[in-house]
Amino acid sequence: MIQGHQTFVFGEPGFGGGIWIPREVVIEFEVQCGRYRIGIGSARWLGPPAPLSRPHGWFDCRQVDGSYLDSNLVMHETPRVRFARFPVAGQVVDGRVHLEPGYESPGNYLAVTYRCVTEHPGADNWFALAELGKQVLGKRQDSETRSEAGWHPARVREVAVLPPEARLDLPLQDGWNFFQGTADGVSSVSYELKRLG
Repeated sequence: MIQGHQTFVFGEPGFGGGIWIPREVVIEFEVQCGRYRIGIGSARWLGPPAPLSRPHGWFDCRQVDGSYLDSNLVMHETPRVRFARFPVAGQVVDGRVHLEPGYESPGNYLAVTYRCVTEHPGADNWFALAELGKQVLGKRQDSETRSEAGWHPARVREVAVLPPEARLDLPLQDGWNFFQGTADGVSSVSYELKRLG
């Protein structure tokens, strides 16, 4: 089981608004007599999203319905997990299991649409900083923005990769776990391997 969260922010880490979404990926596989037999994965977000504002109280953000165009030029509604279920190939080598999720680039991802608005007088440069932050971080994000007499709304479509992004190499050990990221960071991921049945 892989659990954690993904933060979607329109802006910079210290200046912007967005949403925080917990997510979960579960991979079930069967090993019999030391050989890998079959595996299946599932991915989902665990709603509802929580609003984010940095600084606190500046931005009012919430998830909204929307759509996005994928790399095959197919339109999809958001929120959407690209592969809610997927096959997982694997093999056991020297007491470790190598898992290969059955998808190719751009991998599995969560696509969301959210809306942020601020009337704070200090947010005049919000849009410019958000665009700069997107370029620096290489975020898969696009937005519709406007300013009207001190009122600044933004509607943002964003895609974030779901783990695992590539092959997993795990010890075949019941109760093994691993954690990366921080609870207040952009993302966190915890891995837990446990025997079923």
